[in-house]
Amino acid sequence: MSLSATTYYPRALMARCIFTWLLLILTYFFLTNSLAHQLNQPVLKYPGSDNTFWLVYASGIGSFFMNNKWAAILFDIILFTSCILVIIFPQKKIIALFSIVGVWLLYIFYCSTAGKHYAQIGYLLTPIPFIVVNEKKFDLLWNSVRYWVCFLYVFAGVSKVWGGGFLFDNNMSNIIMQEQAVGFVFSTAGWKYNLYHYVIENPSIAQFFYRAAAVFEFACIIGFFTKKYDKWILLALISFHCANLFLLDISFVEQSLIFAPFLPWKKWAVHFQHNKKND
Repeated sequence: MSLSATTYYPRALMARCIFTWLLLILTYFFLTNSLAHQLNQPVLKYPGSDNTFWLVYASGIGSFFMNNKWAAILFDIILFTSCILVIIFPQKKIIALFSIVGVWLLYIFYCSTAGKHYAQIGYLLTPIPFIVVNEKKFDLLWNSVRYWVCFLYVFAGVSKVWGGGFLFDNNMSNIIMQEQAVGFVFSTAGWKYNLYHYVIENPSIAQFFYRAAAVFEFACIIGFFTKKYDKWILLALISFHCANLFLLDISFVEQSLIFAPFLPWKKWAVHFQHNKKND
């Protein structure tokens, strides 16, 4: 069966996959003690200059969940349940909306209590297209997420050059030294320590990874003009994040959903016989 350029994305199949993916991310939050009920009712909040954060706490929503252990537990249970319900009932957009609002609130609780804004927000944006069931509107939103991902990484690649880091020979070794400073204090042995020490002592090798990352990021500009090379963009993004994990210990579990717009959903739908009729 051939696919035409106007073939709609298989929304039901994608909803089940994306919200299963989101459920796994929430499980990761649980395992790393990052769900609402695991934040230990912190006293200090840091909304910073973000008006959205201020609005959540000014409305009393943030304080209610953060100061009430049982309310926080119920919030987490409902959040998990909403993801499961979307997997079971992928066409119920109200459930998807409920789940998306929940993960946004969790992000605000987590960032405001941790005292910083976290940049890995793939799990917040990728599910948004599922708030609609109309095929044309869903396609528009899904493609918008794809373009957002392309813009995000192209901008990051340009920033590495514009900010001077691309040309500065010691830039990456200094970053590794800063990121691993605590580890160097408490651990002076092991393969990771030896690896970081070697890379820092050989800044040209470290800078090679930094420049390669900039090239991989800027390569996403191809995604603005064609989907033909999406598999290569996907490979570049995975390589970039694996390098970050390897050299900087930056996990990309939360950000991993940004890979989804570059997966061959239409081909998979044909393979699993999820066509327009049963979607």
